[in-house]
Amino acid sequence: MAPQLPPLDLHAHINPKIRPADLERLGAVVFGATRSLDEYEFVRSRHDQVTVWGVGCHPGVAQAQRNFDADRFVSLLTSTAFVSEIGLDRRSKAPLDEQERIFASILSALQGTPRIASIHSAGVAGRVLDALEGTSIKGAVLHWWRGDEAQTKRAIELGCWFSLNAAGMKYPSDVARIPLERIFTETDHPSGDRTSTAPRQPGAVADVEQALAGIYGIDVQTIRGQVWTNLVSLVDETGVSDLVPTAVQRIIAFARTNAASQ
Repeated sequence: MAPQLPPLDLHAHINPKIRPADLERLGAVVFGATRSLDEYEFVRSRHDQVTVWGVGCHPGVAQAQRNFDADRFVSLLTSTAFVSEIGLDRRSKAPLDEQERIFASILSALQGTPRIASIHSAGVAGRVLDALEGTSIKGAVLHWWRGDEAQTKRAIELGCWFSLNAAGMKYPSDVARIPLERIFTETDHPSGDRTSTAPRQPGAVADVEQALAGIYGIDVQTIRGQVWTNLVSLVDETGVSDLVPTAVQRIIAFARTNAASQ
């Protein structure tokens, strides 16, 4: 039997104390979004085979925002291919002007050190795009995107990518505005997959793949192949191949070969 590409989850929140074996049993490649610099410090020495841990400062977590330190972030950035979760959140208890200051600091760091960057924009899609236009970066992935038609067009023009979860599949006409070549699957476990069928766990993106297949009029296998082809492009764009686990590097190499043969 020919080897198959595993599910790809570009944004999930994972208990940092989980055993590596439990993550491997998920049967998926998962990008783990941390909510604070402290949480990333806890996981940075792990050697998971198929999980990519990201350094984050969630705009919706006031404590993470209060404790953010720009120099510390820059130092941690050297140890990961992934930055998540960052951005802005209108509902947060952290003042929006303070969120914007921190987000600007992170974007400035990413200009000099590109990374795959998963960006939160709840209620402030326009302000996030303003920030990205003012400080352009490579590898910007708009996670759980809910911008309007004009904002989506603007994001595409800015070179953004998009990661979509089960909750976002309730708006197929909005999803259809995004080129499939810019899309990733995610769960945003345990929030974005609340409407998913069992099992609700990181890496369980089958329902998202099925919904995307319906929207774009192609089969699920093609959706998964395209998502991995998109990751190949994103990794090349940011130059982070050497920073992901060796097993994930091998899957990316297989996806690259698979795409070239199509």
